[in-house]
Amino acid sequence: MHIGVLEDDLDQQAFIEHCLIAAGHCVALFARASELTRAIRQQTFDLLIIDWRLPDSCGMDVVGHLRQHESWKGPILFITASQGEDNVVRALEQGADDFLAKPLRPKELIARVSALGRRAGYTPPRPAAACPEAFTLHTDEHYISVAGQPVNLTEREYRLAALFFSKIGELITRPHLLELVWGIKGDVSTRTVDTHVSRLRRKLELDGRHGLRLRSVYQSGYRMETCQAVNTEREAE
Repeated sequence: MHIGVLEDDLDQQAFIEHCLIAAGHCVALFARASELTRAIRQQTFDLLIIDWRLPDSCGMDVVGHLRQHESWKGPILFITASQGEDNVVRALEQGADDFLAKPLRPKELIARVSALGRRAGYTPPRPAAACPEAFTLHTDEHYISVAGQPVNLTEREYRLAALFFSKIGELITRPHLLELVWGIKGDVSTRTVDTHVSRLRRKLELDGRHGLRLRSVYQSGYRMETCQAVNTEREAE
């Protein structure tokens, strides 16, 4: 799922992001309510996770605003350090679909997210093909090793690569990449996507030599494919 997370604490952000990405989800992080409000007008999210205490608003007010003024129909998981019954009731009355108290526990967080997704009708994609041993994703440090050698990537390059690695064998369209990685939705030039993919292909040697090939699909997008590892020339870009 594509999940928006509204949490201003950077440690909590990193923790939630790590849990969700490890479970195969795509994550967009926001520290302020105004950032999330702008984002949902431009992007498509399957689920939102919203913290109570925020620098520019109250999480409960954000939930109410999304339901009443932004026409947000998707599931919302509300998180807070408070476990009082009145707070749980108030969050649910404002429009939250579930409530989770801090400190968050990884397995419970993923289970609640999965349950909300099922209730909303989200169908998980088929399991991705196994990633060849030559590639290692270091999710905490946001870099990738190829044949034991670390490859420095920009934050956007890492997010792009992580998306491809999570969907081996699946076609990902350019507009979908723009929406998930760049946060841009609509009729926008996709040249920037092609440029980043070309750079990523070079950096990670995704030409088949290590068992993975990042292929262009004419007029559609890209597909990460497994193949027999061979010492081959790099794919033309």
